[in-house]
Amino acid sequence: MYEYLRLTITDTLGVWIDGNHAVNPLAKVTRTFWYRLPGDWVSGDALVAGRLDRLVDAIYGQDWREGNPDGSRYVILGIQEKVLSDHEADGKPWLSDRAAFYVVDAGDTLREVIPAEL
Repeated sequence: MYEYLRLTITDTLGVWIDGNHAVNPLAKVTRTFWYRLPGDWVSGDALVAGRLDRLVDAIYGQDWREGNPDGSRYVILGIQEKVLSDHEADGKPWLSDRAAFYVVDAGDTLREVIPAEL
C-alpha cells in the first residue's frame, strides 16, 4: 500500500552576519514536492517521526544545516505537509502541478520520477 504526500517548502538563503544567519524574507522561494511513499512512512494524516527530516535532507543535502563554505545556509521559513486521502490521490493532482516528483521504494531509496510514475 502506498501513501501520497505533497510537501511545500518556503525557504531563503541566509548569510552569516554577526554570529547569525540573516535572511531577507522578500527573497523567499516556495517549492512543491510530490512523493509516493510506503505505507509505514505515514501514521494517520502525518509523516512518522523522522521521515520529514529524511525528505528535507534529500532536498538540501545531508549537511545542509551546517551551511555552505561561504557561510551561507538555506533557512526554511515554512513547511506544509499534506498526506492525501485515497479519494484525493485517485484524482492524481500532481499531474497538473509543476513540481519535483519522487518515489520512496520499500528499501527507503528515494528516486526522482516523472509525474506519471507516481
